[in-house]
Amino acid sequence: MKNFLIGVFLTGMVIFSQNTASAAEQAETTTQTTQKSSTEKVEIVPSEASYTLAIIPTFDQSGMEEKERTVAQHAIKNAFEQKYPKKTTKVKILNAKTVVDAVHRHPFENYDAPVLAELVAIGEDLKADRVIYLSLAPTKSEEDGFRIIIGTQTYASEVSMKMKCVDVKNKSYLFNQLVVKEGSSSAVSFWKFGGASKSRSVKKAVTACMEEFLTNIE
Repeated sequence: MKNFLIGVFLTGMVIFSQNTASAAEQAETTTQTTQKSSTEKVEIVPSEASYTLAIIPTFDQSGMEEKERTVAQHAIKNAFEQKYPKKTTKVKILNAKTVVDAVHRHPFENYDAPVLAELVAIGEDLKADRVIYLSLAPTKSEEDGFRIIIGTQTYASEVSMKMKCVDVKNKSYLFNQLVVKEGSSSAVSFWKFGGASKSRSVKKAVTACMEEFLTNIE
């Protein structure tokens, strides 16, 4: 009876080890696919143009938790810094408070969807050549995978951003689209250690949106 129990135990350990190895291989493949996808995306090139730019603070109605909202704001900030490097850019970016004051003087009828005339009015008030408006729509996030002692975990976040860039002088849009991108984070976790990050998936999605936007304007 004792030998029988030992045999059952060893058989279970072999099956568990095989499942664990399979899970690790699957997670590694997923991670490599994500990395491959990220290397194929477009890169933000610093602007060589010269103009005055008003960036309206991002309107966030994503419904994300504070950590993810902070990560999203940092991703937006980093993208703008890539497009307009402080040391070399010829673009004059107006002070955020100055822009906010102008928005208060010219309030939008609907802050979620300002129209062209409203954005032009703010640009004319500030004597800006261009005005940028961004908003984060409600975000969709999903978690997948399994975990006993060792397992896999994946977070996928779909981010939608309304993105507008206005030419104030010509009173026209240079960019006016709802951009939707997905970011994911996968990892193998052991017990309570490690695991995928929801914030990383949000960062990837927001960064992809910003790349789509900033590579389509000068």
